[in-house]
Amino acid sequence: MRIGALLTDAADVVPAARAGLFGVLLGPAADGGADDAGSAAAAEVATTTRDTRVLVPVRLGTENPVTLAEEVAVLDHLSGGRVVAVVDPGDLDDTAAAEDVGLLRACWSGRPVRHRGARWSVPSGVMGPDMPTHVAVTPVPAQVDVPVWLTRAVPGTGLPVLATEPAAARADVQVQPGTADLTGDLEHDRALVTAWSAAGATHLLVRPPAPAGREASGAPGATFFGLYVARYLQPEVSMPGFPRIMAEADLPAAWTP
Repeated sequence: MRIGALLTDAADVVPAARAGLFGVLLGPAADGGADDAGSAAAAEVATTTRDTRVLVPVRLGTENPVTLAEEVAVLDHLSGGRVVAVVDPGDLDDTAAAEDVGLLRACWSGRPVRHRGARWSVPSGVMGPDMPTHVAVTPVPAQVDVPVWLTRAVPGTGLPVLATEPAAARADVQVQPGTADLTGDLEHDRALVTAWSAAGATHLLVRPPAPAGREASGAPGATFFGLYVARYLQPEVSMPGFPRIMAEADLPAAWTP
């Protein structure tokens, strides 16, 4: 299982990336929302990291899916093909959400798009009958297939759903993401990530604790990701046979010439 970060402080982005966390979601979606600020935050992650996945919050029902698709595609190029779209159906019912998700993905396909649905028509037809019958949505994403995670299940899409507790994880799917809150208590947090791994999660986005929790963990401030998450938690779920004595041993003294 890979561990990533749900962050609200931009100062944590680079330390999390340097610690080897697989991905970062910064900004509004970390507390349940997603709007233009989410795209701006994702752009900051894209430009301040090199290998880390950039998780982009996309809230349906706020814009035409074509517009949302264009924004995500631009971010995918900005990041060099590292985007994961975290799609929140918002207040849409299942039928409406399925239409929006389908149109989003069609816009990322690289094919000319024509869509007639209950909510959207592409092309819109507002310019009259002699306009083109299909629309080329640009830019095409850098990735061949943009990964999409949903914040709740949308029937008929077959997409991964971000679980909020281990009991909701599915071990029979290729990708099963989840979210969890860390406390800074090592035994609690080890048990937490181990439970998620045992439940079948493949990716876990963790929220770091408040400053007091980081201080209590022995890895205050920005050191939390490298000296706590990468040192103690990631080995528990990626190398189950890794002896804890190695993780818990004192770090070697810095060499000075």
